[in-house]
Amino acid sequence: MRDTQRYATIVAGGDNANILHYTDNSEQLHDNDLLLIDLWGELSGYAADITRTFPVNGTFSPAQKSLYQLVLAAKSQVISAIKPGVSFAKLNEIANECLTKGLIELNILTGDLNTLIEAKACKKYFIHGLGHWLGLDVHDVGDYQINADKQQSREFLPGMVLTIEPGLYMPLDDTDLDQQWRGIGIRIEDNIVVTQNGCENLTQYCPETITEIEALMAS
Repeated sequence: MRDTQRYATIVAGGDNANILHYTDNSEQLHDNDLLLIDLWGELSGYAADITRTFPVNGTFSPAQKSLYQLVLAAKSQVISAIKPGVSFAKLNEIANECLTKGLIELNILTGDLNTLIEAKACKKYFIHGLGHWLGLDVHDVGDYQINADKQQSREFLPGMVLTIEPGLYMPLDDTDLDQQWRGIGIRIEDNIVVTQNGCENLTQYCPETITEIEALMAS
């Protein structure tokens, strides 16, 4: 019988969320920490991969709320654009623009918007890919068709399944950041199937808005 453990679950509190594949899962959680949980599931042999981030004490701080809402907005904009004919390259453009605008508004990035978008300046804080294929494995096989600009240009087709997982990572030791942002790591991940005319979010009923999460934590 094969091992159905897809990957080691990531349970990262506070600054540990800034370690992308943190698996020690042994640190004590503290008041005012965010807790990031990235875990797998399986149904009939097919894998799922979902991430949620929530406040340990049940309430987002103002800084946590600002960054969380930005990540959520980027994820929502990206998912709303998924349909046949679109590619990860296009989705990355959407995420890059949304995150860059938001980081400028929060005074985390400074400079000309178009210049920062062109330079992909948000990648200093969004340090991994936007998503990946999902199927019989969590990172399922498949050709992304990388073009000359190293962009994932393969067009989506109905029936394809992928993850969308924007994030922002603000290490505690990054002295370029204002103190209020340091030690915050946020990722929100959903599983998406491409349909004939758009897409379906398979994980849409897992609470993700600030209101939903704070209400759940208070229940």
